[in-house]
Amino acid sequence: MERETLLIAITLTSFGLLFYTYAGYPALLWLLSLAQRPAGNREAEPQEWPDISILISAYNEEQVIGERLENLLALDYPRERVEILVGSDGSADRTCEIVGTYQAQKVRLAAFEKRRGKASVLNDLVRLARAQIVVLTDANTFFYPDAVRELVRALRRHPAACAVVGRLELHSPASSGNLDGAYWRFETWIKGLESRFGAVLGANGAIYAFRRGQYQPLPKEAIVDDFLIPMLIRLRHGGKIFFVPSARAWERSPEQVRDEFRRHVRIGAGNFQAMKWTWRLLLPWQGTVALAYFSHKVLRWLGPWFMLAGFAGNVLLLGDLLFDLLFLGQLLFYALGLGAAFLRRVPVLGVLSFAARYFLVLNAGLFLGLARLGLGLARPVWETSPRRAGAGSGQARRRPLRHPSRRGRL
Repeated sequence: MERETLLIAITLTSFGLLFYTYAGYPALLWLLSLAQRPAGNREAEPQEWPDISILISAYNEEQVIGERLENLLALDYPRERVEILVGSDGSADRTCEIVGTYQAQKVRLAAFEKRRGKASVLNDLVRLARAQIVVLTDANTFFYPDAVRELVRALRRHPAACAVVGRLELHSPASSGNLDGAYWRFETWIKGLESRFGAVLGANGAIYAFRRGQYQPLPKEAIVDDFLIPMLIRLRHGGKIFFVPSARAWERSPEQVRDEFRRHVRIGAGNFQAMKWTWRLLLPWQGTVALAYFSHKVLRWLGPWFMLAGFAGNVLLLGDLLFDLLFLGQLLFYALGLGAAFLRRVPVLGVLSFAARYFLVLNAGLFLGLARLGLGLARPVWETSPRRAGAGSGQARRRPLRHPSRRGRL
C-alpha cells in the first residue's frame, strides 16, 4: 500500500507540475496582474537622444550580415548618435570582408581570429563600445525602424530598469511544421504579464538594451548569454527587467525541426549552467522574480524528468481505471507528435499533432542538453542555423522599414 501511495504521489505530482508550469502559472500571473498597475511614468521623449552602441556577435554570417547592417543604418534614430560594432568570432567566410565595406558609415569591426564563443566576444564588444546605452542583437534579426527609439524611451520611462527587452516576432512557413512561432507568441504573452511586475526573466538575444556601466562580464564558458546578461545585472545592481512590446524585431525561425532541436539542446545545456550563477534570484525574499524564475524557467527545464517520472509511475499503476485512461492519453499524445508529418493536412488534428511534436522536440532538447552539460560536452561556441541568401531582404524592406503608425501595431 505504501508503495502504491508513493507511485500515485510521484505520478500525479509530475503531471501536476507540468500542468502548473505551462497553464497554472500563466493563469496565476494573469490574476495577479489584474491588481497590478503598469509600472513606469509617462515622461515625454528626451529632448536630445542619447548615444547608443549596437553590438552584434557574428560567426560565419555572410548570407545575412550585409542586409542586417543595411537594416540598422535605416533606423529611425539620429544617425550621428548610433555606433554599430560587429565582433567576428573567428569567422571563416566573407563576414569580415562584408562588414569592412561599411566602415565609412560608422560601422566598426572587431575581427577576432581565434574562435572563443559568444560570451567572450560580447565581453570585448561591451568594453570597446563608446556609448553608455548598449543594444544587443543578432546578425539574422531585423529591426522595425523605431525599435531603438522605443528601447531608449523605455529606459527613460522605467528609471528602475536594469534592462529592457523588445518583442521578437518569429516567422516560419506553416509547411515546415515548425511551430516555434506559435510557442513564442505564448511566451511573449507571459513575458508581458511578468513585465507588469518588472520580473521578466533574461532577454532574447535579438533585441534588448541596458546601461553599459552596469554590465557584468560573462564567464567565458557561458552558453545562454541573453538570459545571463540581464539576470547578472539584476543580481549585482538590483533593478527590474521590463518587456517593451513596441520595440519590435523579427527573424526567421529554423524551417527544419532538426535545426530547432539543435537550438533547444544548446539552450537546455545553457539553462542549467546559468543556474549556478543566478540561483540567488530563486531565494524567496527576491519576491516576484523568484516566483517567476521557479515557475516559468526551472519547472520548464525539469519538464523532461516530470514526463519520464509520470510515464514510469503510470505504467506501474495500470489496472486502475483512472491511470489506464491517463496512460492512454499519453500514448495518444506521443502518437500525435510522432505522426505529425502524416497528419499535416488533417483539419484541426494536423495543428494539434504539430503542437505535440514541438512540445516533444522542446523537452527532448532540454533532456539532451543537460546530458551534454553533465558529460562536459557543452561548449560556448555555436553553429549558426542554415541561412538563406536574401532571407531578410524581402521582409526587411516590406515590413520593418514601414513605420508602425502607418500600418498599426501587431
